[in-house]
Amino acid sequence: MFALNVRRFFYVCDKVIIRNLRGKNPALANPGLDNRLKAFRQDSIKVQDDDVEEFIEQSESSFYEVGQAYNEHLNETLIGKHELRHHIVKERYFKENMPNLLTWSEKEQIRHLATTQPNDWTPERIAESFPVTEQVVKKLLKYPWKPATEERITRHDASAMRNWKELKEGTLDIPEKLRQHFLKFSDRTIPPLNRKSVKVDLSQEKIGEFEQIVRRCANINNNENKDNDVHCNENISSDAKKPKEKIDYKKVTLSELASKIRTRLDHGQSVDLPDRIIMDSVETVSVLTEKGNAPKNEINVISETKEEKNITKFKEEDNKVFSSTNYPERIRIPKKAYKKGATYKMNDCFYDHDGRFLYRVIGMDDNINHQ
Repeated sequence: MFALNVRRFFYVCDKVIIRNLRGKNPALANPGLDNRLKAFRQDSIKVQDDDVEEFIEQSESSFYEVGQAYNEHLNETLIGKHELRHHIVKERYFKENMPNLLTWSEKEQIRHLATTQPNDWTPERIAESFPVTEQVVKKLLKYPWKPATEERITRHDASAMRNWKELKEGTLDIPEKLRQHFLKFSDRTIPPLNRKSVKVDLSQEKIGEFEQIVRRCANINNNENKDNDVHCNENISSDAKKPKEKIDYKKVTLSELASKIRTRLDHGQSVDLPDRIIMDSVETVSVLTEKGNAPKNEINVISETKEEKNITKFKEEDNKVFSSTNYPERIRIPKKAYKKGATYKMNDCFYDHDGRFLYRVIGMDDNINHQ
């Protein structure tokens, strides 16, 4: 029984070992080199089988040449920055006004090729296949021109044909290299404009977030200005409707003025504060007349619009403030009262410890002391 189990176990183990040996991949001769070659081929780098080891040795970076490699990389980045800055300045301040030699149908063809086959029809290839430069192609694809009417397209094509005529005559001001490139397309046949394919887009462009904020603020300011204008117009109209009061500069007596104010009150007109004061004064005058102390009746009505005369108040001179300007510039300090750094006072003048004059306080008592 035991012998049979051992035989069965040996038979099973033999099968497992053979299966593992068959399923295991054979070991590579150069695993590191093969993996490097595989990585290079994945990066689409062409490597010949004869020079594999030399290519890998050249691709490996040397520790002693790291500084030189870094300096080369730094120089390349700086050169790229300088070239970019030069290109930006050239595009901003030295723009070359290139003439338009493309018709509307050719521009539509360029847009169609760039949108349908962007990998094949790059700006460089379009510049080689059409009478246009690479920069103009990029602008054409980035900012598509949308004509408003068909007449605008006809005027556009007519200006392109005039530029072609000037180019053939040699009057167009462009570099000679571009002239030779553009003259390659001078004998081509320009297809006529298909009016059915022209679709005039009159839809309003989408507004960005920043423009929406600016327009919203502008609308709020316009509404506020309109409200202010309405209020100002209402105030002006109300002021215009008010009757202008005529000012009478004639001399009248107090009784006559009081009678005018009474008639105004009887008719229901408004009475100002000065009129009320006058009425109160008339009542007090009537009371005084009953007692026998009657004042004069004639008064002068002073206009509120007349300019007041310049009145200066008389101020009595204060003789106590002003005193004589004669004071000693230097005094002699006794030895008993001398103290270094002290300040001495005589009358209304102050002196230092050497007896020199410092300042004066007018109007002080005539006391002599030191501080």
